[in-house]
Amino acid sequence: MSYAPIIIFVYNRADHFIQVYNALTRCKEAKDSDLFIFSDGAKSDAGRDKVNEVRKAVAEIKNSDDFKSVTITESPVNKGLAASVISGVTEVINKYGRAIVVEDDCKVSPFFLSFMNNALDYYEGNKKIGSIAGYTPMINLPDNYDKDVFAAYRSCSWTWATWADRWQGVDWALKDMGDFYKSPKLIRRLNSNGSDRFMRLYRQTKGNGSSWSVRFGAHLVKNNLITVYPRFSYNSNIGCDESGVHSKSEDNEKMRVDLSKAIESPVLCDVEIDNRIQKIMKKHYSYGLVSEIKKFIATALIVIKERLR
Repeated sequence: MSYAPIIIFVYNRADHFIQVYNALTRCKEAKDSDLFIFSDGAKSDAGRDKVNEVRKAVAEIKNSDDFKSVTITESPVNKGLAASVISGVTEVINKYGRAIVVEDDCKVSPFFLSFMNNALDYYEGNKKIGSIAGYTPMINLPDNYDKDVFAAYRSCSWTWATWADRWQGVDWALKDMGDFYKSPKLIRRLNSNGSDRFMRLYRQTKGNGSSWSVRFGAHLVKNNLITVYPRFSYNSNIGCDESGVHSKSEDNEKMRVDLSKAIESPVLCDVEIDNRIQKIMKKHYSYGLVSEIKKFIATALIVIKERLR
């Protein structure tokens, strides 16, 4: 079996990277997988020491036999996470046709690479599937739901995988944002697993955001593509300690998972959108009724304003 290349994006958290790397090596597929590490440059002289700590830790594993090969790319300037992910994934996926992506705070289960590779193989020919998620929050699925995987419109940025034909053609510049303003159906689909999605996408168009994931997620939604999630997570995020760009300590409880529940050999099957699960996901990624009402009103006002332009 040919395994997909693995990409890790690192910046200034050496301790997190070491934990993430060590966890990946516990996957039996690691030794037959190519690993690509993209190290972003420091934002300022004040942050250079931490970046150098990471690069020192990365250099120490370059010649290890933990992976089939290790390729390291160090940026001389600070690109930011979004630009780093977009350029790094594009480079690798154009060469290999698929990729598994891990950020520097994603500590995975020993069964992670098995699930991701098997899912990439199983769903490649299903053009309804846009990506594979490695992280699933601890949500309670319906009692009579007996599958090991489920589908959602929300894409995942904490360990994920996709194919070149799904990645290529993403509107990174959001030139076609007008499609959302014209279609309430698209907005509802985008927000079906959390009302934060449209607002984040809109802020991106105004230069007030730097998220590759919300743009990729919007691309999937526009093309009516869904993401396959494992019933139980293969990744535990260790970065909700205010050490990362999008991490907050209060997210620790909301985003925690129990990796011991990860299924060693899940049964993959064709999945469709289950509206019951969509509502469960939406509730998890929302912050109460008042917040939902405020976002609904804000979204409506934005759409009206943009349509009148």
